[in-house]
Amino acid sequence: MIEAFRVGVVSRGRTLWEGITLAVGDGEIWVGTGPSSCGKTTLMQILRGEREPDFGDVVVAGESLYRGSPGHNLRFRASSGVVPESFPGSAGKTVEEMFVLSALAAGGVGVAERKGRMEELLSMVGLSGAQAEAVSSLSASERARAALAVELFRGPRYLFLDMLLANAGKEWEERLGALLRALGREERTIVMMERHLPEKWVGMTISAPLNAEPFTFHRLGGGTSAERKAEGDPMPPGGRLPMEGGAD
Repeated sequence: MIEAFRVGVVSRGRTLWEGITLAVGDGEIWVGTGPSSCGKTTLMQILRGEREPDFGDVVVAGESLYRGSPGHNLRFRASSGVVPESFPGSAGKTVEEMFVLSALAAGGVGVAERKGRMEELLSMVGLSGAQAEAVSSLSASERARAALAVELFRGPRYLFLDMLLANAGKEWEERLGALLRALGREERTIVMMERHLPEKWVGMTISAPLNAEPFTFHRLGGGTSAERKAEGDPMPPGGRLPMEGGAD
C-alpha cells in the first residue's frame, strides 16, 4: 500500500498545495486529475519516492520512503515502472533497443524470451512490428504506448503513468482502460495523473471521487478479489499478461 499523509509542496516561496492524504491499496488503480500546471507531476514524483515533500510523508508497506532506510526507497523505485509525460526520443535508439535496456534491468531474460514478450506487448498497445522503428520517429501517441510496453516488460509491481491517456489519444481510452484493469487483477498497483477523467472511464469508478484541492482522485480498481471479480473484464489471450513478476 502507498499512503500519503498530509503531503504538501512549497514552490517559489509559497505553498503550492498541502494536506494531500491518500491511500492506494495493492492492486488498485487511482487517477488523480487537476488543471494544467497545478503540480500533478510533482505529486507523482513524491509518491514514487523521487522528490521529498516539503510537508507530510509517504509510507509504503508500513515504512516511510523519506524517513526510513535508504534501501527501502531504492527497492520501491526498483519495483516501480514510470511512463513520464514527455517520453524522450532516446538519442536515436530503436524501440527494440529500449526493450533491451528494460531486459537488462529485469535481469536473466534470454534473447528468444525477450523477443517473444516484446512482440506480445507491442501488439497489446497497437504497435506490432514496430521493433525496428526509431523512438524519435514515432508520433506522440505511439511514443506513449511504446513507453508503456517497455515498462510493462519488467513486470513492475507499481506503475506510475503521467498523462498517458492524454498522450495516447482519445481512441485509446477504452483499450488502455481494459489493459490497466487487467494489470490490477494481477496485483499491480497503478497511479495515474491526467487533466480530467475520460467520459468512458467514469463508469469504471467504484467509489465516490476524493477531493483534495487542487486534485480529485478517482478509484477505478478494487484491492479485494471480490471487487476485481465484479469488474468482469476479460483477460488478454492466454489469461495473463506477458510479464514476469518484477521486483517486490
